Amino acid sequence: MTAVAADLAERFRTDGYAFPVDALTPAEADRAVDDCRMYLQTVSAVGGALARYAAFPKIHLVSMWADRIVHHPAIVDAVETLLGPELLVWSTNLFIRPAHSGSSLAWHQDAVYLGLDGFQQHAVRVWVALTDTTVSNGTMRYARGSHLQGTLPHRFCSSNLEDIMRGEEIAVEIDEAIAVDVVLKAGQCSLHHLAMAHCSGPNHTGNGRFNLAIDYISPQVVPTAGEDSALLVRGESIGTFLPEARPVSDFDGAALQQFYAAAARRQKRIDQTILNRGTTQKQDRA
Repeated sequence: MTAVAADLAERFRTDGYAFPVDALTPAEADRAVDDCRMYLQTVSAVGGALARYAAFPKIHLVSMWADRIVHHPAIVDAVETLLGPELLVWSTNLFIRPAHSGSSLAWHQDAVYLGLDGFQQHAVRVWVALTDTTVSNGTMRYARGSHLQGTLPHRFCSSNLEDIMRGEEIAVEIDEAIAVDVVLKAGQCSLHHLAMAHCSGPNHTGNGRFNLAIDYISPQVVPTAGEDSALLVRGESIGTFLPEARPVSDFDGAALQQFYAAAARRQKRIDQTILNRGTTQKQDRA
């Protein structure tokens, strides 16, 4: 392992994240933003399930721009440093904070929603900046070392609409002294543990913030219930997951058919995971 790779792995182990990691060139990032805008226009025009799942969880199965990014050598090499040579893409998520948007996300952990066993040692989320991410445009904030606490209880902090739109919040206080702003240049990325507590703020600028998040896993990860699928990007083993195929072109027929099936399969599993969490939380309070 090179000194750079060792440093990346050590930061990820102790802090729960590592950034900035150089990935796309500025030209590649600019192209990705243009392609992303076109992608969103297309899925909005088509409507239906394609529009409903436009931002999550399988963008890379129908769009060539996302497929290029999940296979980008600089990103996959960085992930291999953390997870080893057998790598799958489990999901892609598009996070856009429009210009002058007051939207924000409360402190939360991704792991509680995903229904994956083995994520503690065998999964990582890569947050790719397609545009610059700054404090002013609502970039992510990490709570350094919070991944070491495991999964934490979550709740809505109140019943008003604004708080519900901010999402579930970790039900323990986060010490702001350990909060770190994820400031990245377009093309750079950040890698974080799925149990990392994080949040994001409003965008006070006149430009939209575009980020693509990619969940990479190794074959040791197992769905907690029901079947699931993933795309092999390096190595040979798919583990217990159903295999997915790369798109040949944007929205080609076979890709669309696979996308609809994979998105529905994933939504069913996540719905069940959230339902089980709610049942467990009620039992804990009884």
